[in-house]
Amino acid sequence: MTNIQIKNATANNLKNISVNIPLGMLVAIVGKSGSGKSSLVYDIIYNFSQGEKVEATVSKLPTTYAISQKIKAENGMSLGETNRKRLDAIIKKVKKGDLLIVDEPCAGLAKEDREKILAQLKKLAEKGISVLVVEHSKDIIANAEYVIEFGPEAGRNGGKIVFQGTIEKYKKAKTPTSKYVFSEKASEVDYERNPSQKAKAMQKHTLEIKGITRNNFKNFNLKFPLGSLVCISGNIGTGKSTLLGIAYGALFKGKDAWKHRVGFKSIEGKTHVRRSYFVDQSLLSSISTSTPATYLGVWEVIRDVYASLPQSKKMKLKKSHFSFNTQNGKESVELIEKIRYKKLSINDLMKMTIDEAIGVFNDFPLVQRKLGFLQEVGLGYLTLGQKSKTLSGGEAQRVRLAKILSKKLGDRCLYILDTPSRGLHLSDLPTLVKVMQKIIDKTNTVLIAENREELINNSDFQIKL
Repeated sequence: MTNIQIKNATANNLKNISVNIPLGMLVAIVGKSGSGKSSLVYDIIYNFSQGEKVEATVSKLPTTYAISQKIKAENGMSLGETNRKRLDAIIKKVKKGDLLIVDEPCAGLAKEDREKILAQLKKLAEKGISVLVVEHSKDIIANAEYVIEFGPEAGRNGGKIVFQGTIEKYKKAKTPTSKYVFSEKASEVDYERNPSQKAKAMQKHTLEIKGITRNNFKNFNLKFPLGSLVCISGNIGTGKSTLLGIAYGALFKGKDAWKHRVGFKSIEGKTHVRRSYFVDQSLLSSISTSTPATYLGVWEVIRDVYASLPQSKKMKLKKSHFSFNTQNGKESVELIEKIRYKKLSINDLMKMTIDEAIGVFNDFPLVQRKLGFLQEVGLGYLTLGQKSKTLSGGEAQRVRLAKILSKKLGDRCLYILDTPSRGLHLSDLPTLVKVMQKIIDKTNTVLIAENREELINNSDFQIKL
């Protein structure tokens, strides 16, 4: 067996693709967020290896192991530490001839740690273990032996293979990803950091949490300016996530707040911060029918639109008939399908991308406004009916950011994000920074743990551990 043969793959947004993946190599699967990488690697290859029915014809596979990106940090550990622990554990199991699938093993890691991960993966390939890595890190992509890139864009505009070949050929290709990997384009792009006057005024104030004693910190002081993008960076185990947790707890407001305010002696500048929010990357909802549209509340408004149509009233159809989880009989489904708004049934609408749907609701500013926030965080390629469980961790976090923007942004709050670049293509980073700046401009502060140089260099204040 020299390669994996996949024919006519159609899972999610894959456009009936066929591809041969060489075995015994370090192969990088790259492309923009939502371009089809995970659809191929997890929904086709890994699921097939587990005996599940898949939307493709797949050749015989080696014994297959996989580490998914959709994990939660273990207690007392960062996402990076959790990923590293799982990789170390699975490396002990794989042997020559096996296939290892890894999703963003370098997410949140400093350059030194990324180099260690790369060395581990290359060593596995040298031993005859096939390594398939879904990755946005330049370090991994540039050192892979073979590259498969999906694109050209995301969602409906992705799902195609725009390049497959050796790394030597990839260096000469002009693809949406290669032009970032083999240049400094991601660093040179204009990140549009133009803080508002309110943000500039807030930067005169600082927050200092004194006497932090937790995990590897002993009597440590954390101090940073408010009204800023503050970035904590450092190697695995240096305490980035610990400091995020301390800052969140120190400013937490809610039930049993005193239980969160531990691990430090005192705090100065608290009068300038009302409360803290943690924007994580976990699943948006455990409900199987949840979508970003339901999470933001926009689907409620869309259901009102359909229920208020003259046809709906005539057929005595109510708002509840236009739900994702409605259990209707065949007769009801046929009736619902006849209800049209601008010639679109509710099912037609579910198949539309957010970018497309915005134009449909010209007469409903609230729908346009809520969908516009998803556009603003770079998720216009998602369809209205896309299930939340199919989103990557990075996409889920951006949906949460969209929800923050959709509310009347409160002032003087601290928003905390752990590895916000996780799951993001290099071309998505300016959009992320723009969204964080919009939050800051309302006299808020954004505190992140991040090791991507592009974000470190474009933050207002850096803390290197």
